[in-house]
Amino acid sequence: MTTSWRQRILESHRADLDQWFEHQDSVEQDEDTVDSEQRAEWLSSVQRWDPNARLRDELTIRLTGDEAGQGGLRFSVGNALLKPLQDGVTASTDEDVELELVGISSGSTVLHVRPTMRKTHTEEELANNGEPTEENSDEVAEQAISVLFDAVKTVEAREDVTEWTPMLSSLSKLVSALDRFDLSVQLRWFSGDGSVQSSALSETGKQYVRELRKTHAEAFTHVQRNISGRVTELKLAGVAVIKPPASPAVSVKFEPGQITEVPWGLGDEVDLVVVERRRLTRGGGRTVTEYLFQGTYGESGGVELMEPPDNISVDTPVRLRGEIETGEQ
Repeated sequence: MTTSWRQRILESHRADLDQWFEHQDSVEQDEDTVDSEQRAEWLSSVQRWDPNARLRDELTIRLTGDEAGQGGLRFSVGNALLKPLQDGVTASTDEDVELELVGISSGSTVLHVRPTMRKTHTEEELANNGEPTEENSDEVAEQAISVLFDAVKTVEAREDVTEWTPMLSSLSKLVSALDRFDLSVQLRWFSGDGSVQSSALSETGKQYVRELRKTHAEAFTHVQRNISGRVTELKLAGVAVIKPPASPAVSVKFEPGQITEVPWGLGDEVDLVVVERRRLTRGGGRTVTEYLFQGTYGESGGVELMEPPDNISVDTPVRLRGEIETGEQ
């Protein structure tokens, strides 16, 4: 029996394929590398038709364990886990980056999250204030996520955490939540340029965080202070500059979107309650002090506070208007 034309074509293609495989790198690639190459190739093909095309940024949070469910998320679990992740992103950037849950799928439970930046003013106002525009907001959000991933990877590798001191409190709360529900978590970031990177907190990383609570107790304990002064600057990124009467100006940081809700204007006198947080710069150099907004004193003399973070030690007592003492700077 003679070989059919179909068989001859298949044999020819099989020979070409074998020759192609011989020239390929035989080193096994990890999942992130494979997915990155696949997404980059797809994006490249689309950009031939639309040069401005870009994949959508997305953060996936994979929860595994008996309490993870199958494509669902109990309110008790979500409340305990999502806030520390948002706090970690907030601590990683001065910009107003907020995480938004956009979907849940199975495997055991996978949360699909996108970083967003609030747009509450016109582009002209943003340009005048020097704040991020829509063109670079994706870059700002991606940088914040990248810092969070680097901190998690450092903990997982049990390396020096000096650079990541601002992240320790949120990572500690995340580990406590995972321990409470006996869960494991894997994070994957799908960038708009096609690249993919992963990070996870295994038992090794969680144990390291537990040890750090004892050896770096100061990083997990925040001090509550009072600050009174004049508002000299308001930034949409989430920072207000307050100038006390006889002290240097203080930059007060806000939760994402919160600064748009305060009824202040430039030149107003305000009395604030803040949480003081100290951290070290890269390589353990000088100490940097950050102030996180907690609330204000109302005109009637009452104190309007948000729910305070965990592990706060009150250094300056809360007093009524007229009795406020400016916190030590």
